[in-house]
Amino acid sequence: MREKQTPTFAYSLFTLLSLAVFMVSGVTVLGIHLNVTMFLAWILINVYALKLGYTYQDLETKALDTVRNSLQAVVIMLAVGALIGVWIASGTVPTIIYYGIKIINAKYFLVTSLLLCAIVSMFTGTSWGTMGTVGVALLGVGTGLGIPAGMTAGAIISGSWFGDKLSPLSDTTNFASGVMNVNVLTHVKHMLYTTVPSLIVSAIIFLFLGFKVSGTADFTLIEQISLGLADNFKLGVITLLPMVIVIIMLLKKKSPAQSILSGVILGLVIAIFYQGFEHTLVFDSFYKGFNKEFELEFLSTLLNRGGMNSMNSTVQAVIFTTGIGGMIKEIGIINVLVSKFAQKIKSTGGLVASAMGISYLSIGLTGSHCFSAIMVQSTMLDLFKVKGLKPENVSRICEDCGTIGVTIIPWGVTAVFIMNTLNISFAEYAPYAFLCYLCPLFSLLCGITGIGMARYSEEEQEELQLCNQI
Repeated sequence: MREKQTPTFAYSLFTLLSLAVFMVSGVTVLGIHLNVTMFLAWILINVYALKLGYTYQDLETKALDTVRNSLQAVVIMLAVGALIGVWIASGTVPTIIYYGIKIINAKYFLVTSLLLCAIVSMFTGTSWGTMGTVGVALLGVGTGLGIPAGMTAGAIISGSWFGDKLSPLSDTTNFASGVMNVNVLTHVKHMLYTTVPSLIVSAIIFLFLGFKVSGTADFTLIEQISLGLADNFKLGVITLLPMVIVIIMLLKKKSPAQSILSGVILGLVIAIFYQGFEHTLVFDSFYKGFNKEFELEFLSTLLNRGGMNSMNSTVQAVIFTTGIGGMIKEIGIINVLVSKFAQKIKSTGGLVASAMGISYLSIGLTGSHCFSAIMVQSTMLDLFKVKGLKPENVSRICEDCGTIGVTIIPWGVTAVFIMNTLNISFAEYAPYAFLCYLCPLFSLLCGITGIGMARYSEEEQEELQLCNQI
């Protein structure tokens, strides 16, 4: 049996750069889906590992061990997909949208759009879904008001990301916490330090900008949506009960999967016995997503979504990226790189700035928050622990910089989605996506001041060191 070798710094850096080039070339040059390139990367890593004395079996064992630690996040993602589909059938999501668009006020349109998208995104767990549904409707209203499309899009994007980041139902929130092995509610609470101040500042800016616009709004589409929702669903307090159940259980610190599935079950009951939908449609909503023909075509775009199947791509990303992280950590290149970083970093602020830099470099190379998260996890998580800082600090950086960072990278997956969905150019919306710039600034401020940085107690630090030795 060949003896395993410790890689040099140059070889470690070359391996990571080769991995990044492979990903970028596959996605941007050849147009291959990112999940495909990540899965094929398992073999690429094996090629570099052979020189160090590792077999594929060695790497696969470590990869699967790492994936096993993220299975809780996978279960939550599948439950969230089911919840979205069922909550549409139960009328929960239609009720939120119906009463949300009723509060639109022409004078405070921008800040109202910001808050409305934040609310919808938080309770549905999807920024993309909010942008692609409520966001499209608001963009039409904003055009009627004479407000620049980029300005309206900025409010939509900022609000959608706020709700998405702080929602335990969000796939990206569960992904970031899962990669770092952090409880999702702990992760959400820790993001309050950067996300809430960012929303407040964004609201003030949009309120100021709103006072400078004038015009007469065209609420035709909004009225059509309202009438369409009222005609196809029973709206009211009863439809909100599934949401109330989930919130109460989460506040009582019940398991996220248990809380979500409880909301799903109540949603199933309401959809069948209160809304009157056929049980086949309702259970199909659980698995494949809600699917119903509407007279208003926009309602089909708005509501035909969700289901466990909708999470397949994200689940694959979790498996492949965490597997990659386990492999590259197993062959020792991470320890080599981290030890080199450790010699240069002297402060908590420098540590946070380094993690932010790696996150932005990763999304700049690939346009993917998944790859960014795994790179930050692989290179920085252990270093944070050595410095006495808990993993939720790292998962927050992954969200502040990576998850929402793909919005302000023109080739990022979210940026492409926004341009296609809202029919707007990057140059138009990017200057107004204030939350995407403010979150990383507040994250860096936390690192510099130490405010909002979760630290291990002396007992926890000793226990962590003991576990590492074992």
